[in-house]
Amino acid sequence: MKPLTFPITEKDISQRIGRSIHAPILVGDLTTLGLDQTGFLNFFTPIFQTLPWDPYDARRLRVEFLENIFPAAQKKIRSLFKAYYQGSISLTAFEPWIQQLTPAQAADFARIQAWRRRSVAGFYLSEKAGKIKIERTPVEQFSQQVADEDFRSWPRIFAEADPAHVEQVLFYDLLRAIFKVVKTRRPDLHQIHLTSHFMSVRATEKAPGDNSPEGAHEDGADFIVSALVVNRFNVAGGESQILEQLEDGQKEIIFKYTLAPGEFIFQADTGEELIYGNDLWHHVTPFHLADTQRAEGWRDIIGFDIV
Repeated sequence: MKPLTFPITEKDISQRIGRSIHAPILVGDLTTLGLDQTGFLNFFTPIFQTLPWDPYDARRLRVEFLENIFPAAQKKIRSLFKAYYQGSISLTAFEPWIQQLTPAQAADFARIQAWRRRSVAGFYLSEKAGKIKIERTPVEQFSQQVADEDFRSWPRIFAEADPAHVEQVLFYDLLRAIFKVVKTRRPDLHQIHLTSHFMSVRATEKAPGDNSPEGAHEDGADFIVSALVVNRFNVAGGESQILEQLEDGQKEIIFKYTLAPGEFIFQADTGEELIYGNDLWHHVTPFHLADTQRAEGWRDIIGFDIV
């Protein structure tokens, strides 16, 4: 099999796997988009360590920890989960069980801390007379289109990105470039809404980094950039995967690749099977420390949901 060269599209993947993929896919780097890759990475790399912590995963794991320790109280603990997960009650609601933890259990419980930093920003992009206008819009909440009882369906609110991070020429050039990619697949579109997600995920020796703890999934958008990797510090792993859900419900990996800084994957996300005949999903595998003598590793990405 010949080595990968950018850009990679659904046509290239079709040739590699021996069957047709018609749903849009583009794997490339910032240079592929005609952007200043070095300047972009130099500007955005330091930003991720300034992002606020995403509390939601840690809240979920704390509740699951208490449920495992106190199975007789599982129903009561679970009844508090949604309110705690969404931030309307604090951890003090679980004090009746926390106070019963042994010293060793309490130490393990205390180690459950947020490992992902995150911010978001929304934009309308509209094209008129060959020019693309960009307007920032608030991101009120975020949820995934899964079953109602699934915690991922509950609205989450993330911090809005600092204007200095996203309301400037490098980021606007990226937004326009993404719009042009969408237009190559949907030339009829003259307006899109795009939500950007800045995410920095930490790995330690005891806890691998995991950007997709839910496994292979869809985000509920027409198109996505599942990841534009900005920085990888002291990590190994973190393989990006594109999967197709087949008619029997099984998911088959049709492309896998570990993105380096400056590289990205764009693909159709939800409902594309009705248009193109392929039902695409995506996933990224956990990553671990490359050098265990260092305390931490980080994988920093920008993702986009496009509708």
